[in-house]
Amino acid sequence: MSNPPPEATIHITILNDPRKQECDAACGEDWSLPETIALANQRIKDRFGEKIQLEYLDLHGATDNKQTSEWDRLIKNKNLSLPLLLVNGELRISGQFDIRQLLDVVDAEIEIGARS
Repeated sequence: MSNPPPEATIHITILNDPRKQECDAACGEDWSLPETIALANQRIKDRFGEKIQLEYLDLHGATDNKQTSEWDRLIKNKNLSLPLLLVNGELRISGQFDIRQLLDVVDAEIEIGARS
């Protein structure tokens, strides 16, 4: 008897440039803070287990590579608001979002995946 295939891992990326704050007041999570990422990681693990990977990418501090250059160009060309929330490399949210919204996006992604 064969084992069932492991559940697909969903890769969440938050792209941000803390230098480009578009809000003067507190208007969402400060994704540049390690404790915010740690809290998001904990909430993801509590709700979904280990099948979700979260990565934070600071566009200001990132090494210049093809992926960050492409996103930098897309942000400028489409006038996207930061931060960006990507799921498996696909843009899901542009602009301020909180942990609840991040979890909702993951829920939707899992539901879509289950239907495929």
